[in-house]
Amino acid sequence: MKTSKTKLALWIGGLAAGVVAGALVYRNREKLGPQKEKLSKILVQLQKAGEELGKKVKVAGLETLERGKALTQSNAEKVN
Repeated sequence: MKTSKTKLALWIGGLAAGVVAGALVYRNREKLGPQKEKLSKILVQLQKAGEELGKKVKVAGLETLERGKALTQSNAEKVN
């Protein structure tokens, strides 16, 4: 298959999966009602954890960048 045909097939497959998932949720909405708040709380916790992890990754990246700059500068001084 060509790339465009593959992308189209994946897009249609995703659309069909979304329709099926939506139909199942709609069909079982009474059963899912009590679980909605529990799921909402879990999603909030997951979002907070993701934000914290993102901040830690950013800080670690900046620290690594600074260490790299310092190492480069010290090596440049040794060469000169």
